[in-house]
Amino acid sequence: MVILNLKEIFKRSNRFTGYYRLSPSEIKLPADIGEITKPVEVQVEITKERGGYRLHLHIQGEVTLECSRCLQVYQKDISGQEVIRLERYPEEHVIHIRPQDLNVSFYEDEEAFDLVSLVREQIILSIPTKPLCDPNCEGIPYQKEEESPFASLKNLLKK
Repeated sequence: MVILNLKEIFKRSNRFTGYYRLSPSEIKLPADIGEITKPVEVQVEITKERGGYRLHLHIQGEVTLECSRCLQVYQKDISGQEVIRLERYPEEHVIHIRPQDLNVSFYEDEEAFDLVSLVREQIILSIPTKPLCDPNCEGIPYQKEEESPFASLKNLLKK
């Protein structure tokens, strides 16, 4: 688990850069989404801004998925970058989201910001709802009726 104390970090500097290698057990991806079998490399750059922080997140890794058409297991590259604005949870219970707020994440405590949770969230968002091993995947091969082990039963219905 990677917990950053943002309050302490930004007492010394207005910019923070960190490199982390997160194990599959640290990320704990839900089993029904996919499986991470190798460590994920993460580079994070954080700058303090008025009212929060700006986080540049670079992720390199891959996730094991099952194709939703042919059920073949394959590896998907989840490498990418995101720029996320970190803000404290609002005091109100209702949050109104504007288009510029779509890449905003919230933190509860500046002294215990959980980087792994944010990385897990970004990985989950990068995984398609219906994963495909290939955009042209034709699915499970269709078995012709003559080849089916039940083809002989059709003759019994004719009597």
